[in-house]
Amino acid sequence: LHNLGNSCYMNSILQCINHIKPITQYFLKGEYLKEVNKNNPLGSGGRIATAYSSFLSDIWTGEFSILAPRLLKQTVSCFAPQFNNNYQHDSQEFCQYLMDGLHEDLNRVKTKPYVEQMEANGMEDSKAAMESWKKHLLRHDSIFVDHTQGMHRSHLTCPSCGKESIKFD
Repeated sequence: LHNLGNSCYMNSILQCINHIKPITQYFLKGEYLKEVNKNNPLGSGGRIATAYSSFLSDIWTGEFSILAPRLLKQTVSCFAPQFNNNYQHDSQEFCQYLMDGLHEDLNRVKTKPYVEQMEANGMEDSKAAMESWKKHLLRHDSIFVDHTQGMHRSHLTCPSCGKESIKFD
């Protein structure tokens, strides 16, 4: 991938994501077109998904020995303007914006219900994790959830009163 200014942060993430085989095949076969959620207010109306699909098509055809992902960078920059320059950025931050944008463009949940966060007060971890994941799926369901998302356990204790908070996010 050709650097666009200081875009190695972006190129490193694109190299990684385009090697997640089920997601890449989903885009290359055009399957994503059936799931574009153009009405999701948290998405880009499908523009990020379309730009990413175009990028994957270019990279996997073998026609190019070098590729500058300008359209994808410009499209992501429309929704995350901090990337609309030639400065160096954090790879993880770009990864988060790109994958979240792709997820929201392809979210199968058309009407997101309000879901309260759950604390695992006294619950067995496995049960609390399962309940948290079920709640997560009420608002988030895409190929990115299927292949790249998981949860972590957060355990905080107040140093003053000793109250504990255990959550799965």
